[in-house]
Amino acid sequence: MKRFIFITVLLHFSFFAFTQNKYGVYVFVAEKCPISIYMAKPLQEAFQKYGNEVDFYTVFPMRNSTNETAQKFLEKYHLTDFKIKLDNYQGFSKKLGATITPEVIVLDAQGEVAFRGRISNAYRAPGKMKHGVRKNELVEVLQKLTNGESIEQPWSPAVGCYITFHN
Repeated sequence: MKRFIFITVLLHFSFFAFTQNKYGVYVFVAEKCPISIYMAKPLQEAFQKYGNEVDFYTVFPMRNSTNETAQKFLEKYHLTDFKIKLDNYQGFSKKLGATITPEVIVLDAQGEVAFRGRISNAYRAPGKMKHGVRKNELVEVLQKLTNGESIEQPWSPAVGCYITFHN
Protein backbone atom coordinates (compact mmCIF):
# COMPACT_ATOMS: atom_id res chain seq x y z
CA MET A 1 0.00 0.00 0.00
CA LYS A 2 2.81 2.43 0.83
CA ARG A 3 4.36 1.89 -2.61
CA PHE A 4 1.05 2.77 -4.32
CA ILE A 5 0.69 5.99 -2.31
CA PHE A 6 4.26 7.00 -3.16
CA ILE A 7 3.70 6.43 -6.87
CA THR A 8 0.49 8.47 -6.78
CA VAL A 9 2.23 11.35 -4.99
CA LEU A 10 5.16 11.17 -7.42
CA LEU A 11 2.78 11.19 -10.40
CA HIS A 12 0.94 14.19 -8.99
CA PHE A 13 4.18 16.07 -8.35
CA SER A 14 5.75 15.26 -11.70
CA PHE A 15 2.90 16.79 -13.68
CA PHE A 16 1.50 19.55 -11.49
CA ALA A 17 4.55 20.99 -9.76
CA PHE A 18 5.93 22.60 -12.90
CA THR A 19 2.95 24.89 -13.58
CA GLN A 20 4.38 28.32 -12.88
CA ASN A 21 1.31 30.29 -13.94
CA LYS A 22 -2.31 30.32 -12.88
CA TYR A 23 -3.24 27.76 -15.56
CA GLY A 24 -1.60 24.82 -17.29
CA VAL A 25 -2.76 23.72 -20.75
CA TYR A 26 -2.22 19.99 -21.27
CA VAL A 27 -2.67 18.93 -24.88
CA PHE A 28 -2.85 15.17 -25.38
CA VAL A 29 -1.37 14.35 -28.80
CA ALA A 30 -0.27 11.33 -30.79
CA GLU A 31 2.52 11.61 -33.32
CA LYS A 32 0.58 9.73 -36.00
CA CYS A 33 -2.92 11.09 -35.40
CA PRO A 34 -3.91 13.28 -38.39
CA ILE A 35 -6.11 15.52 -36.26
CA SER A 36 -3.29 16.04 -33.73
CA ILE A 37 -1.15 17.17 -36.65
CA TYR A 38 -3.88 19.43 -38.03
CA MET A 39 -4.32 21.17 -34.66
CA ALA A 40 -0.72 22.41 -34.60
CA LYS A 41 -1.67 25.77 -36.10
CA PRO A 42 -4.46 26.55 -33.57
CA LEU A 43 -2.07 25.47 -30.80
CA GLN A 44 0.61 27.82 -32.12
CA GLU A 45 -1.94 30.64 -32.12
CA ALA A 46 -2.96 29.92 -28.52
CA PHE A 47 0.68 29.89 -27.41
CA GLN A 48 1.44 33.15 -29.22
CA LYS A 49 -1.44 34.87 -27.44
CA TYR A 50 -1.15 33.30 -23.97
CA GLY A 51 2.33 31.78 -23.68
CA ASN A 52 3.38 34.43 -21.17
CA GLU A 53 0.34 33.86 -18.94
CA VAL A 54 -0.27 30.11 -19.20
CA ASP A 55 2.01 27.05 -19.17
CA PHE A 56 1.69 24.81 -22.24
CA TYR A 57 2.44 21.08 -22.21
CA THR A 58 2.11 18.38 -24.83
CA VAL A 59 1.28 15.02 -23.28
CA PHE A 60 2.18 11.94 -25.31
CA PRO A 61 0.00 9.10 -23.93
CA MET A 62 1.02 6.38 -26.36
CA ARG A 63 3.28 3.58 -25.16
CA ASN A 64 5.61 3.88 -28.15
CA SER A 65 6.24 7.62 -27.68
CA THR A 66 9.76 8.57 -26.68
CA ASN A 67 11.52 11.85 -25.96
CA GLU A 68 12.97 11.63 -29.47
CA THR A 69 9.65 11.05 -31.27
CA ALA A 70 7.94 13.72 -29.16
CA GLN A 71 10.69 16.26 -29.87
CA LYS A 72 10.55 15.50 -33.61
CA PHE A 73 6.79 16.02 -33.56
CA LEU A 74 7.14 19.39 -31.83
CA GLU A 75 9.89 20.49 -34.19
CA LYS A 76 8.08 19.38 -37.34
CA TYR A 77 4.87 21.17 -36.38
CA HIS A 78 6.49 24.27 -34.81
CA LEU A 79 5.41 23.58 -31.24
CA THR A 80 8.86 23.65 -29.63
CA ASP A 81 7.74 26.16 -26.99
CA PHE A 82 5.52 23.47 -25.46
CA LYS A 83 6.98 21.34 -22.68
CA ILE A 84 7.00 17.57 -23.29
CA LYS A 85 5.31 15.18 -20.88
CA LEU A 86 5.61 11.49 -21.73
CA ASP A 87 2.81 9.39 -20.26
CA ASN A 88 3.81 5.94 -21.48
CA TYR A 89 2.18 4.21 -18.51
CA GLN A 90 -0.91 6.40 -19.01
CA GLY A 91 -1.42 7.23 -15.34
CA PHE A 92 -1.80 10.96 -15.99
CA SER A 93 -4.16 10.38 -18.93
CA LYS A 94 -6.33 8.10 -16.81
CA LYS A 95 -6.26 10.47 -13.84
CA LEU A 96 -7.53 13.36 -15.98
CA GLY A 97 -9.87 11.21 -18.05
CA ALA A 98 -8.23 11.97 -21.40
CA THR A 99 -9.44 9.55 -24.05
CA ILE A 100 -8.77 11.30 -27.38
CA THR A 101 -5.83 12.88 -29.16
CA PRO A 102 -5.88 15.78 -29.56
CA GLU A 103 -7.71 16.68 -26.39
CA VAL A 104 -6.97 19.73 -24.27
CA ILE A 105 -7.37 19.86 -20.51
CA VAL A 106 -6.76 23.14 -18.72
CA LEU A 107 -5.90 22.86 -15.04
CA ASP A 108 -5.85 25.67 -12.54
CA ALA A 109 -3.00 26.12 -10.05
CA GLN A 110 -4.68 23.71 -7.62
CA GLY A 111 -4.87 20.95 -10.26
CA GLU A 112 -8.62 21.31 -10.80
CA VAL A 113 -10.02 20.97 -14.32
CA ALA A 114 -11.09 24.38 -15.63
CA PHE A 115 -11.81 23.06 -19.14
CA ARG A 116 -11.70 19.80 -21.06
CA GLY A 117 -12.47 19.46 -24.76
CA ARG A 118 -11.48 20.22 -28.29
CA ILE A 119 -8.97 22.75 -29.53
CA SER A 120 -11.03 24.04 -32.43
CA ASN A 121 -14.31 23.31 -34.16
CA ALA A 122 -12.57 22.28 -37.41
CA TYR A 123 -13.71 18.65 -37.15
CA ARG A 124 -17.28 17.45 -36.54
CA ALA A 125 -16.12 13.82 -36.41
CA PRO A 126 -12.95 11.95 -37.39
CA GLY A 127 -12.49 12.50 -41.12
CA LYS A 128 -15.31 15.07 -41.30
CA MET A 129 -14.05 18.63 -41.43
CA LYS A 130 -16.40 21.51 -40.83
CA HIS A 131 -17.04 23.78 -43.78
CA GLY A 132 -17.05 27.54 -43.34
CA VAL A 133 -15.55 29.66 -40.61
CA ARG A 134 -13.58 27.78 -37.98
CA LYS A 135 -12.84 29.10 -34.53
CA ASN A 136 -10.01 28.42 -32.16
CA GLU A 137 -11.94 27.39 -29.07
CA LEU A 138 -8.79 27.06 -26.97
CA VAL A 139 -8.01 30.76 -27.52
CA GLU A 140 -11.56 31.64 -26.46
CA VAL A 141 -11.24 29.48 -23.34
CA LEU A 142 -7.91 31.02 -22.36
CA GLN A 143 -9.23 34.53 -22.95
CA LYS A 144 -12.10 33.90 -20.54
CA LEU A 145 -9.98 32.16 -17.93
CA THR A 146 -7.24 34.80 -17.91
CA ASN A 147 -9.98 37.45 -17.53
CA GLY A 148 -11.26 35.69 -14.41
CA GLU A 149 -14.31 34.08 -16.04
CA SER A 150 -15.23 30.42 -15.79
CA ILE A 151 -16.08 28.17 -18.72
CA GLU A 152 -19.63 26.89 -18.60
CA GLN A 153 -20.34 23.25 -19.24
CA PRO A 154 -21.10 21.27 -21.27
CA TRP A 155 -17.73 21.59 -22.95
CA SER A 156 -17.41 20.57 -26.62
CA PRO A 157 -15.88 17.08 -26.67
CA ALA A 158 -12.58 16.41 -28.41
CA VAL A 159 -12.61 14.81 -31.85
CA GLY A 160 -9.69 12.67 -32.97
CA CYS A 161 -7.91 9.38 -32.41
CA TYR A 162 -8.70 7.25 -29.38
CA ILE A 163 -6.02 6.65 -26.80
CA THR A 164 -5.39 2.90 -26.53
CA PHE A 165 -5.12 2.12 -22.84
CA HIS A 166 -3.07 -0.78 -21.52
CA ASN A 167 -3.63 -2.41 -18.16
